Amino acid sequence: MRLDKKGKPSVAVSAYMKSPISSEVRNVDLLDQHTTHHLIPYSTLPSAEPVYSTSIYPGFNLQDPSTTLLLCTLRDHPIRLSSALYPSLLASYPLVSPTTEAYITPHSTLFTRNGTHFLTGSDSLICSFDLSRPGQGPTTRMPTIPSKRKKIVGGGVGMKGIVSALSLNGDTGILAAGTFTRSVGLYDSAGKGDCIAVFSVANDTDFNNAESSIGGSGITQTLWSPCGRYLYVAERKSDGVLVYDIRVVGKNLGCLTGRKANTNQRLGVELVPTDHGHEIWAGGTDGRVRIWDKPWECEGASAPSWAWMANDGKFSARCCRRLVGLLILVGM
Repeated sequence: MRLDKKGKPSVAVSAYMKSPISSEVRNVDLLDQHTTHHLIPYSTLPSAEPVYSTSIYPGFNLQDPSTTLLLCTLRDHPIRLSSALYPSLLASYPLVSPTTEAYITPHSTLFTRNGTHFLTGSDSLICSFDLSRPGQGPTTRMPTIPSKRKKIVGGGVGMKGIVSALSLNGDTGILAAGTFTRSVGLYDSAGKGDCIAVFSVANDTDFNNAESSIGGSGITQTLWSPCGRYLYVAERKSDGVLVYDIRVVGKNLGCLTGRKANTNQRLGVELVPTDHGHEIWAGGTDGRVRIWDKPWECEGASAPSWAWMANDGKFSARCCRRLVGLLILVGM
């Protein structure tokens, strides 16, 4: 979801693995009535291939159609830049294997804060593209391991696997990348610099092995706290969210339990700023929305502060914005 300059929601984008991409533009009275709204797609981008990742341009503004940009990755195709308001291809960016000349499909994408570049995560590879160079490949390619031929993860260096989650620390420019093999890598200079550290979430035993009680089979999302000190890691088939103190690399503070996300679907987690810091919001397969207040203060396993049934268990909560009093629910 993207907010306009007044902090009101302007567009929501939904994409499913085997469905076209839809963009829902808000109604003028969306926040004027305290009721449930069923969003109707304003624009649909058809796709013959599965959609692996989408990203909204950070300068998105409905009043300026030139900024309504949407980035998406399709299987066996170049990365596509389209308009969220009408089905039109604006530009494409090829990511090709230098050995097989086949297209590489990124599983994660992320715009930089100024929107001039975007990052992609694929199999043991992070790339940076210049948005102003359509038709061109990446400006930088950073393998996350020295060689794929090593049986051990890069000979014991780096992290091997599909880079499935990307997030940038707005203050320090550190990129947090997560993989389906349950590793987290921290990279300097928005992913263009050196590897700062790599750690595995599967080996966490700092709080009586709480990780084993919440499960997990691959990272689907990483979130930075507004202060840049803490990193939240969400996985598929997981009942919780892991909390890390990045000031001590790989130090696990605890986990936010009771998420109810034991599915292969990418159920999203949202960080919501508040007057006293921030909260973590998450939806589960049971249709409940759960909130953890002051999640950085957790020690060991921390249950939700409160929860409520959002939609009789038929859908899952995907994203929300407390500052505008809006919660968007997306069906599985």
